[in-house]
Order: sequence, then C-alpha cells, then structure tokens
Amino acid sequence: MRAIVYSNIYVAFVLAALTLSSYFLVPELEMRIHTVISVFLGSFILYNFHRLYKVDFIPADQLSARHEWVLKRSNYMKMAMGFALFGLMILLPNYDADTIVCLIPAGMISVGYTIPIIPSENGWTRLRDIPFTKPLIISLVVSYLTMAFPLFDQLGFAALSEPQLVQLLAERMLFLLAVTIPFELRDLHNDKNSGLKTLATKLGFDQAKMVGVISLGAWVFMLSWRFWSFGFSIFDILVGIVLLVWLAACYALITIRRTDLYYILAFEGSIMLYSLGWVLSSIFQTTA
Repeated sequence: MRAIVYSNIYVAFVLAALTLSSYFLVPELEMRIHTVISVFLGSFILYNFHRLYKVDFIPADQLSARHEWVLKRSNYMKMAMGFALFGLMILLPNYDADTIVCLIPAGMISVGYTIPIIPSENGWTRLRDIPFTKPLIISLVVSYLTMAFPLFDQLGFAALSEPQLVQLLAERMLFLLAVTIPFELRDLHNDKNSGLKTLATKLGFDQAKMVGVISLGAWVFMLSWRFWSFGFSIFDILVGIVLLVWLAACYALITIRRTDLYYILAFEGSIMLYSLGWVLSSIFQTTA
C-alpha cells in the first residue's frame, strides 16, 4: 500500500477516475478512454516531479515518510516518469492543436507551483510560496484537467458559455478545495519550519480546519443549487448525502497526530468516492 501511495500511482488513479466521472456528469460528452489515460500519465509525471524536485535539499528534520521513501527510490521513479512521458507521446495524436493549447495554462501553473517563476523583491518565487494560495491552485488545476480538459476536447471553449457546465466546474472546484485544505493541516509543522505562509501556519490548526469545513459547506450549497437549477434524481441525492457524511466524518477525525496515510486515504479517497458516486448515479438513472 505504501508503495502505491508514495509513488503517486494512487493519486494518478484517483484523478483518472475523477476525469472518467466527467463523462457521466455531462451527457453531451462521448467517452474517450485515451483522455482518462492521459490524465493518469500526466498526473503521475507532475506529482512525482513535485515530489522529486530538490527533495535531497530538504533538511533531515523536515523529511516525512513519503520523502524518505522517494529518496531511496528516486532513480526508479525517474525511469517510471520517462515511461509515462513516452505513453503520453503515443496518445498525443488523438488531440487536435486547440486541445493541446488549452493544456498549456495548466502545465505552466503546475511547473510554477514547484519551480520559482515569479519575480519578487527577494528574487524568484514559486506559486506555492504565495500566501494562502496552495489549496486554490491545486483545486483549480485539478478541476481544469479533469473536467475542463474533456469539455474543451469535444465541445470547444464555447462549453464555458453553458450555465450548467460552469456550475459543474465551480462545484468540483469547491469539493476539491474542501479535500485539499486538510493537507495544509498535515504539513503544518514542515511548512512552519520552511517559512511558508499557509492557512494552517497563519491561522493555526483549528481555525484552518474550520476554513475547510466552510469550504465543504460551500460545496453543499453549490451542489444544492445545481440540483435546484437543473434537476436531480434520488440517486443524486444519495450520492450527495454519502459524500457529505464521509467528509464530515473525516474532518471530525482530524488531529495533529494523524499520519500521511490517513490524509491520503481519507481525503484523496473521498475524491474516489465522489467519482464512483456520480458514475453509479448516472448508470442507475440510465437503467432505471
């Protein structure tokens, strides 16, 4: 289990599942498995790039279990990233030029999250160093890749003129924000030692946790608004209730002593639950 989680295979699979769910949430989309595979491979490369970049410069007292695992296997991870990149090159002809162009903003933000690209008074800085922006950047980029990318691929940029699709994107971003903020709680100690200004380091553990709960409430509001505006089924209601209960329980069980695996399985697991829930809801509605 640790190998799957720390190698980022797990998170890549989670984001692939999230992409798959987009095809069930938007009836106008035709299923394209190569897009799901592309998100899996791209996520695997990006997350491992973030994990490997200057990992050997992290002070010993700030190394977590995931960092130590990667340090011991960095050469194998780089080889795996190379194979993933080769797979992406094979899939590239499936996309037209406009679709590839729409990936550039997400790629630039993803690279700038780890590599300093923004000029500042003290030199160059990373996007993740901008105070309080880490959860927003992650939720925005993941929403873009897992929903906007499939939309642009088939419906073009005009898709964002459709109110229902805009609501779906906003709802997904709020859900991802609610499941991303807890990772700031996990990283509180290391971020504080590194001098990063995050929700947790500035507000403290309990208040940052409350911001996450508020984000969860905002997602529930947006979900209810979508149901009210565009209709819903009993299956949709059940999915919403299950997700709310699951996340509320995960938040209730957060403590400063929780391990990496708890946060990964609880909150990244909630993304898997979200994806599976909407897929099953769509299937049940079709067959009912």
